[in-house]
Amino acid sequence: MAMFFRVLVVFLCACMLCAGTGRAKNVKQDRLVDVLVEKGIITRQEAREIREQADEEPTVPDYLKGWKFGILGYLDYSNGRSPLAGGSDTSYNDFRLTRGYFTVKRDVTHWLGGRMTIDIHKDTSGDYKERMKYLYAEMRPKDAGFLTGMKIEAGLGHIPWLDFEEHVNPYRCQGTMAIERAGVLNSADTGVSIRGNFGGTLNDATGKTGNHHYDGLYGTWHIGLYNGPGYHASEGNNNKVLEGRLTVRPLPDVLPGLQFSYFGVYGEGNKMAAGAADYPDYHVNLGMISYEHPDVILTAQYIATDGQKDGNWVDASGEALSAEGYSFFGRVRLAMLDPDLAVFARYDNFDPDSDDKIAGNTGYDMVIAGLSYDFYKGNMLLVSYETTDYEENCGGRGKAPAVGKKLGDDRKIQVVWQLRL
Repeated sequence: MAMFFRVLVVFLCACMLCAGTGRAKNVKQDRLVDVLVEKGIITRQEAREIREQADEEPTVPDYLKGWKFGILGYLDYSNGRSPLAGGSDTSYNDFRLTRGYFTVKRDVTHWLGGRMTIDIHKDTSGDYKERMKYLYAEMRPKDAGFLTGMKIEAGLGHIPWLDFEEHVNPYRCQGTMAIERAGVLNSADTGVSIRGNFGGTLNDATGKTGNHHYDGLYGTWHIGLYNGPGYHASEGNNNKVLEGRLTVRPLPDVLPGLQFSYFGVYGEGNKMAAGAADYPDYHVNLGMISYEHPDVILTAQYIATDGQKDGNWVDASGEALSAEGYSFFGRVRLAMLDPDLAVFARYDNFDPDSDDKIAGNTGYDMVIAGLSYDFYKGNMLLVSYETTDYEENCGGRGKAPAVGKKLGDDRKIQVVWQLRL
């Protein structure tokens, strides 16, 4: 936790300096207003109005202008049962901090900026540890005809898929998206990438779709070259992984919320199996149809992979297993009761050995349903029920098949407060 506390101390000191400078400036402003009243230039009522307006507009010292700080945390209470081999299970009843993110952003010029995000998580021993989630330079080249709003990330940056999906499905605080929960990949990696819009931006994207992120008029795109294992694993081979996303908004004037997306990965897994001749394939093909409206979100996706990022899904010869899955998600705002109240549901099916090279019946089915209430700008309370049914040879979510494991029940009631500062 030492690194986290050092960053937190710097942040708090900056805030105190900002507040102190603001107070000093307010004292000078108050004296000036008093003088203007004494000389009869303004009335006492006008003086009160000036002071009230000044209080509503906090002053920021010049050396802090342009810096942006953010905190995002998932405060979780879960009560349920975890599966064990042989058809048994164990219960739990926990308050948890499942994630804590501290972000710093700064623009150096109009075309160059950067970001750092620290990720706080609990390790297997129960201790909270910090690790780097993002640390990259962001460059913004000029538009090139139909390709607009481009951004280049160099360093530990976003992969092309999960940040996009997590801005369509707003419930990352409940748990990871389908492809990450299945164990195929995670959300960040070290490398270089470029992304942008097609044809400018959609006018009033928030009003039309409820989402101002990835607001390309005719869609968005993102392509990058990465190490491959993700942001919390070391590179285990010399291979680099090519990843890309293409999203098309075909009817921006008629159905602005309708989008078709494709995401692909081409590379090799991070680990070679004992006795294998080469690293296993790591290939991903994902297609998703999404519809976004301020009151309704609907998505349907299909996933097909050969292997995954770690190289753990292999057969007896070390060849990558073929995997297959699909996921459906929906959210509806209950505007008749309260526009900030919503009901949502999700269904995932995934099989890491769809060709039955190791065994049949190696998949799982997961169902999530719940309610959410957005109090203010992403500060949200969520209540959900989640259950997962494992087939007899499933090793668990994110795991390779395990013949005869016969996992028991997996279900929970979950309450999450998403804190956003």
